[in-house]
Amino acid sequence: MPDANRTNSLFIAMPQGLGVNGVVVWGVRLANALADRGWQVAVAAHGEPAGDSRIDHGLDPRVKLIDLGHLAPIDTPGSPLHPVVTAYRDALDDLGWSARSPTIVLPTLEANCFATVAALASTHADRMRVIGWHHSDNAFNTALLSTYEPMLTAMVGVSRHITDDLASALPWRADDIHHITCGVNVFPSLPQRQPGPIRLLYAGRLEHEQKRIGVLLELARLLHDRGIDHELRFVGGGPAEVELVDAIRSLPHATRMPPSSQAEMRDYLAWADALLLSSHYEGLSLSMLEAMAAGVVPIVTHVRSGATEAIENGEQGLLIDPQGDDRQVAERYADAIADLDDSALRSMATKAHRRALDRYSIQTHAKACGTLFEQCVATDPRWWPLARPCTFTSSSAANNSGSVPPDAAERAAKAIASIEGPIAIYGAGRHTMAIAEVLAKADVVCVIDDDPKNQGTTLWGWPVVGLERCPSGAFVLVSSFIHRQEMAERCRDQRLQAIVLYEEC
Repeated sequence: MPDANRTNSLFIAMPQGLGVNGVVVWGVRLANALADRGWQVAVAAHGEPAGDSRIDHGLDPRVKLIDLGHLAPIDTPGSPLHPVVTAYRDALDDLGWSARSPTIVLPTLEANCFATVAALASTHADRMRVIGWHHSDNAFNTALLSTYEPMLTAMVGVSRHITDDLASALPWRADDIHHITCGVNVFPSLPQRQPGPIRLLYAGRLEHEQKRIGVLLELARLLHDRGIDHELRFVGGGPAEVELVDAIRSLPHATRMPPSSQAEMRDYLAWADALLLSSHYEGLSLSMLEAMAAGVVPIVTHVRSGATEAIENGEQGLLIDPQGDDRQVAERYADAIADLDDSALRSMATKAHRRALDRYSIQTHAKACGTLFEQCVATDPRWWPLARPCTFTSSSAANNSGSVPPDAAERAAKAIASIEGPIAIYGAGRHTMAIAEVLAKADVVCVIDDDPKNQGTTLWGWPVVGLERCPSGAFVLVSSFIHRQEMAERCRDQRLQAIVLYEEC
């Protein structure tokens, strides 16, 4: 049994460092809030992804920062996990984890971050309780928590959609799946807005696959062409940064600001009238909640996310139909902005601020998390099965991991020869790399990957996209051996024709 006099402790792993990332903002805020409640807290920050920079998230000095930037990126293919396991274990030793005083451990974002914690849970599960957080409504996150479910004491969805879907995927764990909304620092009062042009803000990662930044580039052009009096600021960085900077050169009312500290973000929010968010998918957007907490009106796409829980259209903000191409969605944004007047903005700003204060304060979030964590500490440990590999996906067949059978190339060549038309390859992992020579001769139009981190990149010159972005006329070649059935089912759900290489294996 846990010691009644123990000191509560929390370890949060940040495998993508401390750059521009909503999960990072959530983790830092939770760390700060629990440190303020007397918890011992450590945050392990790996190096930031290429092109990203570390920013000042305002980490409380009582939170111990463990800088792991010297290690190889945790998502590097073939990179050994032993150094990460050692670093995490050292940090947990420093927090005083023990069977009498287990530490709450929160792995995030990367599959190998969960794999590292699984390695620890195979030998030291009695010293920790692991909780999986589902932050974004995509298949990858559900698959990740489903894979590591054996070691998870609890799972949390940030929106009701996510929580319900997770319970459907893991019905035998329904009692351990919880809905906890994110928390933000709420402005004590509404900032005094100045008269003049409508001030529009985008704050976040500059990329296309999730954030759909192309919509906002089209919007910037439309607002300029229509002569709508406005100022538009893009705050952040990411893979579409160069494209954005080039696109707004001729738009005098649009500016791009670099990734900013939390203090600088408060200044931007105090300046803005409305926040723009045009995402394909979200969980519960922190930038949206931050805007509401500052009395900034959120204008966001009406996607299956926590936005519909936080906003009633026309009351606390505006929900925009996300259907169609970037130009069509941008037209709807432009129409909505053109129709806004000072009275409507003031009314929605007041209601948004009140909603944030009532539901989404960091104090409310920290209280809910603290209650769950204490309940988890009082439960029995969950050991990672020694017979199961810790890694999320298998390695190559050369080391007998079972990623692909020995005749993979022959099967792929035979399947491709039978296909007349464009081909999409499902999976950017090693099962695809194992048949690279065969794929080089095929009419490949894209690679599908469920991991949002890979989407928007390229593999051998082919764009990597989410399943929902696959061209409707393409045949989907499922190159995975282990996950072939699940991947084929996802294709059928999207009305895509799947060609499974290993149906009879």
